[in-house]
Amino acid sequence: MKKIRLNRISYNPGYCDMLGERHSVSVRCDKSGNWTMSCSDRKVHSEPTIVTTYSVSEESIAQFEEFIIKNNVFELSKRPDSGIFATDYRPWSWSFDYETTSFGQVKEEYCSFEEYSRYNGHDYELLKELKKKLYNLRGEKISETTEN
Repeated sequence: MKKIRLNRISYNPGYCDMLGERHSVSVRCDKSGNWTMSCSDRKVHSEPTIVTTYSVSEESIAQFEEFIIKNNVFELSKRPDSGIFATDYRPWSWSFDYETTSFGQVKEEYCSFEEYSRYNGHDYELLKELKKKLYNLRGEKISETTEN
């Protein structure tokens, strides 16, 4: 099984954004090796954005990496376009920054996929489980800030 080392995960759920709604989840590793999850939420333009930060354990990241490899999650990026597009809607999307090692050489990689592709029933079940596993990374609450 090929090994990866995640550096960053980003998830944006699909939502209507005509009124300024915004949601995102970002999981990052800092230079000290500490993992955190930041959840950013806003309902409308006139309201502030609430950013909540949580701790993430190394063990949970390792399990998430195993899940990605075992289930070939990055293969979802190879699905063909669906031809569907809506201008007043933000599609859901995933992106991953990670490293692989081959023949002793570390290579930085990037993978992303979004809603406007053709997915089958198995893919949708995998995406549902991926989202569940992402939110399960969330540890103790570190902070909550309001951004205007």
